[in-house]
Amino acid sequence: VITHYYCDLKAEAIRMTHRMIETDVCVAGGGPAGLFVGLLLAKAGVRVTVLESHDNFDREYRGEVLQPRFLQLLQQLNLRDYIESFPGAKVRQGTLFYKNKRMGSFSFEDVSGAFPYALWMPQPVLLQALYDKARTFPSFEMLFHAPVKQLLHEGDRIAGVVAETADGPLEVRARLTVGADGRFSAVRKLGGFEIEYEHYAGDLVWFTVPKPADWGEELRMLITDGHGYIVLPKYPNLLQVGIAVPAAEWKEIKAHGIEPLRQELLAAHPAFRDFAESLTDFKPFVLLQAKDFYVREWAKNGCLLVGDAAHCASPAGAVGVSLSVTTAVVAADVIYDALRDRDCSAGRLAAVQKCRDREIRSIHSMQDRAAKLMFSSSPFIRTWAPMFISFAAKTKLIRFVQRRLLVLPEPLAIHERFMF
Repeated sequence: VITHYYCDLKAEAIRMTHRMIETDVCVAGGGPAGLFVGLLLAKAGVRVTVLESHDNFDREYRGEVLQPRFLQLLQQLNLRDYIESFPGAKVRQGTLFYKNKRMGSFSFEDVSGAFPYALWMPQPVLLQALYDKARTFPSFEMLFHAPVKQLLHEGDRIAGVVAETADGPLEVRARLTVGADGRFSAVRKLGGFEIEYEHYAGDLVWFTVPKPADWGEELRMLITDGHGYIVLPKYPNLLQVGIAVPAAEWKEIKAHGIEPLRQELLAAHPAFRDFAESLTDFKPFVLLQAKDFYVREWAKNGCLLVGDAAHCASPAGAVGVSLSVTTAVVAADVIYDALRDRDCSAGRLAAVQKCRDREIRSIHSMQDRAAKLMFSSSPFIRTWAPMFISFAAKTKLIRFVQRRLLVLPEPLAIHERFMF
């Protein structure tokens, strides 16, 4: 009797520490792609549970530029006015400088007359806006501090996940699992998804400085005797600056100490002066790899990868969020039909990749070519790149490239069930 008593207590303890919920769709990752999938499916009445590994939406230097192609999607979904009601800035033009000499410029109005700006919005603001909209639907649930640690299997089908939470392991049983957990996706790793190709030319090392009063809402690219710089207006009154550093060079820069970099920043632009003079170490800098990759097959039975988990974009062109959300919108439509037809096989879910494959590969190819210019350590390329960019701007070649990169080639076929 005593033995059975203790066995029953042990079984009950296991049940209490290993909780379980059931849902239609489990989305791993509460970034832009994951929240869009969750929002659209919840809008259509599908039960969705989103698992976010972090405690909140706080993050910086990640996907803060929303290009015209993103605004096109918002317009189609009737969400543009809603999203634009939140704090952000409109970037309307960009300019290239070489050693403080203006070499060329472009206007977003020339790229897209209907959407004549890029929206700079802190990602926490965007994510909170999407979350607030999603949780108005009773079929939506989101859990924070819930990283995925294990995939559940039923035969050859992925049947959900086990997440680690503050209250212990949580088993989420789902008809379909979506991996939207970014470039370091746990779902991709645990599911054995294979990467087909990867490009890695360098890193962007970010820092933030006050915005001069006469700067305006303008993106600037600076090419100096040291490195290239990308400078973006950061809402409400800052500049977000990225140093283009060839792969592995940041380690060498740090090995030489802060003084050489401090001197380079002092010479690069007057807006960096106060920041550079205050530097004593490398703590103010945040490094992000300028890497893109493509997963060979995005779907397995019962599981689909979307966004950066499936097709991570490099920072070139700042289109990562736009590409991820486009895939998420396509995925929501495919998932809804798959659930309705009780067919969440890899073959059925592969329709998402079939729809997005050509454009993703094309943009990755463009980004790879741009990265070879941006992160090159060759003196020859550094000398001639500004001349080439200036020539491209004057001959309108750059406008052709920008339209392919920044604008949706055609509207998506979005079902009215997902429109607001």
